[in-house]
Amino acid sequence: MQKMQATGDLDQRDSRRAAIALLGLFLALFILSLFGRPLFIPDEVRYAEIAREMIVHGNWIVPRLDGLLYFEKPPLGHWLNAMSLFLFGENEFAVRFASAIAAGSTALIAYVLSRRFFQSQRTALLAVFIYLTFFEIQVVGTMSVLDSIFTLVLNAGIAAIVLAAMAGNREGQTRWLLVGGGLLGLAFLAKGFLAFVVPGLVLGAWLLWQRNFDLLLKRSWLAVLAAIVVVAPWAIAIHLQQPDFWRYFVVVEHLQRFAAENAQHKAPIYYFVVALPVVAFPWFFLLPSALKGIRATPGDASLRSARVFLALWVLLPLAFFSIASGKLITYILPCFLPFAILMAHGLDQSLSGKVDTRRWTRAGLVLIALGFLAGLAGLLVAQWGLLGEAPFQADELGKFTVLAASLALAAGLSVAAVFFRTTFKPVLAAGMAIAQLVLVLQYVLPDEVMQHKAPGEFLEGIGASLQSDTLVITNGSLLRAVSWHLKRDDVYVIQNKGETAYGLDAPDGKGRYLEPPDLARLLMENAQQRDVLIVCKNPCHPETLQHIPADAEASSYGNFYAHLIRKVQTAPVPE
Repeated sequence: MQKMQATGDLDQRDSRRAAIALLGLFLALFILSLFGRPLFIPDEVRYAEIAREMIVHGNWIVPRLDGLLYFEKPPLGHWLNAMSLFLFGENEFAVRFASAIAAGSTALIAYVLSRRFFQSQRTALLAVFIYLTFFEIQVVGTMSVLDSIFTLVLNAGIAAIVLAAMAGNREGQTRWLLVGGGLLGLAFLAKGFLAFVVPGLVLGAWLLWQRNFDLLLKRSWLAVLAAIVVVAPWAIAIHLQQPDFWRYFVVVEHLQRFAAENAQHKAPIYYFVVALPVVAFPWFFLLPSALKGIRATPGDASLRSARVFLALWVLLPLAFFSIASGKLITYILPCFLPFAILMAHGLDQSLSGKVDTRRWTRAGLVLIALGFLAGLAGLLVAQWGLLGEAPFQADELGKFTVLAASLALAAGLSVAAVFFRTTFKPVLAAGMAIAQLVLVLQYVLPDEVMQHKAPGEFLEGIGASLQSDTLVITNGSLLRAVSWHLKRDDVYVIQNKGETAYGLDAPDGKGRYLEPPDLARLLMENAQQRDVLIVCKNPCHPETLQHIPADAEASSYGNFYAHLIRKVQTAPVPE
């Protein structure tokens, strides 16, 4: 990424400078920005609240949300989030910290594998830079979701088993197999059986291609054994505490999500392919240049094996998730690590002069610049009201100006990169263009976005005036946020059960979901005893509103509505 030696790689001083620059980039993009915006619904407050309740109640085996059983995910991500909350307090930084560290640690795997595969310091550092500046990696790595944690341990497990296959002796192979199996066990504790399906596809296909039947058929049991040792303590413990967990987790969270007609997040088979230019921006548009660099330098058998493995690592999970009925864009996050390594290797080959790909590189940079210009044009058109209501209001002119300037700067960097004559400056310009844009974006989001995704300030403002015994009721869509911001795990649910349906139907959740007659009865019983707060995402249903007294204290913030019924006020409207 800096000037080259005669051998074509970086010297020690340039390597050190590049590493320090990458560390600074990571700190700016993934650590210093964790306070950039309030927590968003639904994901961030969900994982924050589950971790908080683990700390409060001391049960680290059974995840709960609002005190209700929550069986959608295993506990590793919740454990890490809880540790972060314990260390840093209950704030945005702590809630997102584990995800950010996971993104940075995954970039280190890109460095290690690149060095091992290609024996090039420059390629390894470039792989880190590319990984950290993928659009999706930047966004997901600064959000409290479990995908970054899963991606880290899954890819670390795959990498360890690859190192086992490349080990020069049986002792080294055994060690790496045990490490890899243990990491895949952690991946299972992060997200379930995908931790075994994805490595099985990738590693199985690669070992078959290599005809490495000894490792595949005779020694892989070591990795399986290590994974079992890691998973078994929690698997047994949760079975003893909640015997129905495994039925729900296997049938609902895996089989139905993969194949059922009513799967969550159902999307067409081409969903990920269509999304790739956006989520892999800007590097997707330099892919032709990288591929040309790879094809023009065939290399020896070891190099071809590494390329085949990385291609399988990208393509097989992408195909698997495309076949699945349920799809979320974060599902393909594990594909970005091998994609970054392949891109770095190909661009290193092409930009170092080993093959002339200037035309392809310039074409890619032009497309990147056009992408930024399209974003700027779209922002201007939307702000002029040609697509409906302007995203930024009159008092948000500063935000609009900063975002427009950031888009213009990104486009300018990409355009300038077309004319750079030195080798790696075009690549650095493309990466920094998207990096500064994503960094700026989270600080200039329109108030309209906050009013639909971030009810924290509104809820905490209401909570400041509540008595400790106030009865709190909300609809299923807002339950996670209400529990987290009011620090309550006894909130009643109305209108829709949402993702807490299982917990509400479980024996210890009975009575927490209120049909309209139940709500009326509960309000009547508490009218002279304590205050009642009803909070809804979107206006409360008419069947709810008819039971709220006319003199209740009503307030709203964007898409969120609250009704506070004081016990000193009138009794609720009778049925």
